[in-house]
Amino acid sequence: MFKIHHIHLKAPDPQKTAQWYVDNFDATVVGEAQGLGGSKTVRVDVGGGLINVTSAPAGETLPEGTADYHFGLEHFGFETDDIEASMGKLEAAGIEVLLPITSSATGAKISYVKGPDNVRIELVQPA
Repeated sequence: MFKIHHIHLKAPDPQKTAQWYVDNFDATVVGEAQGLGGSKTVRVDVGGGLINVTSAPAGETLPEGTADYHFGLEHFGFETDDIEASMGKLEAAGIEVLLPITSSATGAKISYVKGPDNVRIELVQPA
């Protein structure tokens, strides 16, 4: 049996990016560590799921990410029981909305926002 252990994000400033998840998604910083090649990793827990936020290894640069639709990991989603309140909080914080609240074919309500470092994040309120 498999289950998702973590999502791994690369960021120019891991602490700043981790703090964004703390501020906007009630995440908790659960650890910091030295990564491969001298990179820094900040681990955050969001509702029981881990996000590892890591800088580029020393001396390396990485290309800019995109919040547009694309091949590869295109987005990840957080479940909420009140998407209107969640989106209201995010919009009040000045977070860019990529897709306003929309009803999906399954009856769930969804919305997309742009996270730090051009990460696309979906909010889902199940039907």
